[in-house]
Amino acid sequence: MMGTQDSVDVLLLGSGWTGSFLIPLLKHTRLTYAYTSRSPPDEKQPHDDHKIQFELTDPVTRESLEPLPRASTVVIIFPIKNLQQVDDLVNEYQDLHGPTRWVQLGSTGIWGPGRSSSSSPFDTTNARAAAEQRLLDITSLSASKQAGAAAVLNLAGLYGDQRQPRNFASRVGASKELLSMKGSVHFVHGQDVARAILLLHNSNRAGWGRRWIVSDTKVYDWWQLFRFLRPALPEHPDDSPETAQRWVRELMNENKVDTLPRPIAESPGQNLPRYLERALEGHEFWDLFGEKPSVNSVYRGGEHGLRPHRSQANGVSVESTSEKLPSRDPRYDKLVGSSTQSFVIRGFDPTIPHERIQDLIDRIEQDCQRPLPSKATFEGDHPHLGLTHDRFVALRDAWVPFLHSHPSTPATELDESISIRYPTRSGPDHDTWLAEQARISSFDHYKVLIEDVDFHFIHERANPPTVGFNTKVIPLLLLHGWPGSFHEFLDVIKPLAHPGNLTPVHFDVVVPSHPGYIFSGGANGLARDSRSGRVVGSHSGPDGDLLVKDVARMMHKLMLTLGYRNYAVQAGDWGAAVLRSMAIQFPQNVRAVHLNFCPSQGPNLVLPVLGRELTPKWVLRLPHSVSKLRYSKRALGMFEEYTSGKKSRSFCGMGWLIGQAAEAATEIGWKSFSKLSLGSIPPPLSSEERESLLRGIEFASTGSAYAAMHATKPSTLGLVLSRSPLSTLAWIAEKMYAWTDQPPTHSVILTNLTLYELTDTIAGSFYPYRNRDPRGPSEIASDPNNYIHQPTGFSSFPEEIIQAPKSFVQASVNLKWYRRHEEGGHFAALEVPARFVEDVLDCFVEIWPC
Repeated sequence: MMGTQDSVDVLLLGSGWTGSFLIPLLKHTRLTYAYTSRSPPDEKQPHDDHKIQFELTDPVTRESLEPLPRASTVVIIFPIKNLQQVDDLVNEYQDLHGPTRWVQLGSTGIWGPGRSSSSSPFDTTNARAAAEQRLLDITSLSASKQAGAAAVLNLAGLYGDQRQPRNFASRVGASKELLSMKGSVHFVHGQDVARAILLLHNSNRAGWGRRWIVSDTKVYDWWQLFRFLRPALPEHPDDSPETAQRWVRELMNENKVDTLPRPIAESPGQNLPRYLERALEGHEFWDLFGEKPSVNSVYRGGEHGLRPHRSQANGVSVESTSEKLPSRDPRYDKLVGSSTQSFVIRGFDPTIPHERIQDLIDRIEQDCQRPLPSKATFEGDHPHLGLTHDRFVALRDAWVPFLHSHPSTPATELDESISIRYPTRSGPDHDTWLAEQARISSFDHYKVLIEDVDFHFIHERANPPTVGFNTKVIPLLLLHGWPGSFHEFLDVIKPLAHPGNLTPVHFDVVVPSHPGYIFSGGANGLARDSRSGRVVGSHSGPDGDLLVKDVARMMHKLMLTLGYRNYAVQAGDWGAAVLRSMAIQFPQNVRAVHLNFCPSQGPNLVLPVLGRELTPKWVLRLPHSVSKLRYSKRALGMFEEYTSGKKSRSFCGMGWLIGQAAEAATEIGWKSFSKLSLGSIPPPLSSEERESLLRGIEFASTGSAYAAMHATKPSTLGLVLSRSPLSTLAWIAEKMYAWTDQPPTHSVILTNLTLYELTDTIAGSFYPYRNRDPRGPSEIASDPNNYIHQPTGFSSFPEEIIQAPKSFVQASVNLKWYRRHEEGGHFAALEVPARFVEDVLDCFVEIWPC
């Protein structure tokens, strides 16, 4: 037993489970310690010089504290519920040993429903919380320099070693009725409890004087976790796994819950079981010290299959704090995450480290060492067969000089090795990676963890309206597609946010990177089921894969997190699919939309008296039974056999004239019926619309193989492209040339390529295609159930890959604004930014609800 003359770094009042993680860490960091136990020394056990027999008496006496050593930090592991005990413990101990610092381990049960941070109001009637507050009050540094200091760590869902979530689940979900009443749950691993205590001990001022929520920073849905854990159920010993999953399916169906995790309640009327009732913010403590939880997901930290990463706490490996965890398997390194609702916005620096750029240069140079095969005259010269060899070689030779960023420096001033291998880069000063990096960094970038995706986004707020001007500020979400990125919007962000006082609408512009793209993380809510060996996710698709509707939900949560309850959305490419899903799922929040991509099957037939809402869906879709090929011909091609000269030679001349007259009469009659029906009967297509429709048909048959590859074999393609920069160049550059009206500059293509390569995200960018609806985008948009009821604007650009005539667009959206352009292609914001900005401004001036 230690005497009062001894001094230690850390004294644990109590030990037990917490000590099993903290004591090994103290040993490893070579900190001296002692711990107390109510039980006397056991003669059968080896003598432990660190153990002190002690029990907190009521009232606390000086004599009971005399066996305790002096300590720099005293950690109170057991709960105290008596205010007088707190006073006596602190006063008597410090009277014996002088001022010290106190860490009280508490519970997060003191916070009620809603979102709570470490600073949020708590249940002051809770005796344990009151005692914790008393400790903070009487040790306040501001009250007296002799009072010492204190901090309270309110811990969430302790687990690790013998405490396992699977065991908790067997109790909380012992019956379907019990499970039905469960909502959100929070966790923290014992390893991180020990780290948190050590972070405080090593801190002079940071963290002291207040209470902290300590968790792995995530919020879990009990139903989702229960479905994954499939615990042993006492009443179902033979079929527990199947029963657990069946209960969750039944509860979801009974309560009309479409997907897990359930959303966290945002208003008093949103309750269990459809909404999660509570969310605790666990980021603050870790962010204060610039740390992250070493076990960042309960899916990884338990005995259901996975081991956490090796982590450092103050330069010390904490993996050794528990020797009972399963051995590490590197295959599981990326299987992290959970159902999270963190919503803490952090600033983000998009600057790419120089060593990453040099690594890319080295890989390109290595790739270039193998010469191209001898030029294939036929294939290599025809753009409709893919990227031409000339364009490929030109981009290949420009990439490394672009990365070296020496646009106009005389060769004599360059490093000799660079000037010998590569010519000085021609073009204006902005035609370099260094200039593009500076342009990217000129915007305000942020990150936020929503569910299990760490989203990157740019946020450009409009200036406050000038006095005397009737200016409306509209929150606007801009969604990109593939192979685009946030980069394609850089030329339009500031003009939309700051168009000038004479423009009646300004925008708070939000430009996110989609999951798996550039700076955004992929869907990390994955874990390997130890029973089946399968990777299981937390979303709506097969095996929990991420679907478009999941991305839509996350984008909506991003806007809510930024404080926008009502907002507009603009999108093209597959971002248009996300927009449509957002409009359908959140009609009270998405107030108006603008599209520049809207593939659809055909127009609708609306009964004049009933209107669209009352017209049966099968009637609406009657025109869809006509093929797009027939729509691309005059009078639906009904007289094609005459006008194409397929009749006998003797009848050809007269037949052609009759066919031409019949076509003209049919078109006139069709237009007349359409006008008389006030548009209920769709009009015939113009010659321009028929031509553009033919181009779309051609793209579907000759230009969409890439999408089938993304959807069916993304792993193979990802492996190929992620191991060869020049392969990625060929795959992306082909689309950027083929889908634009005018060929993009080298710097535009190379910037997009460089972003994908420097962030290792080309494979992740295929993710949206993996679970796309097999019906295809046209069929999905044309389904009356997917009609966009919000006011919608549409900009038609001539070189869009799948053109949609105006009547086709009207069949799938509530079209209130339309403009057709003479130039521009698939990447409208990138190709014709001035026209794009003008369209968005003019559109929302007209259609944004007052």
